[in-house]
Amino acid sequence: MTTVHVAGPPQMGGLYQECSRCGYVLQNFTGGMIMVPEGQDTEIPTFPEGRRIVISGKAAWVLADDRELEDGETECRPAS
Repeated sequence: MTTVHVAGPPQMGGLYQECSRCGYVLQNFTGGMIMVPEGQDTEIPTFPEGRRIVISGKAAWVLADDRELEDGETECRPAS
């Protein structure tokens, strides 16, 4: 079973990002140190704001805006 979320704006310089619909935390680097090998880009990658993000176990990826949901994929529910 996979859940589709909508990426909200990155917060705290990209250290924290959540679903704009239900509040699910998409990434949270606020509690630890991020290690970047020397010579690599130090910018923290974030999900594009407003895009649909699929969460399946520990994997996450951006879903094409025009793609229909497949069997086993569900949209998250808005927070109350």
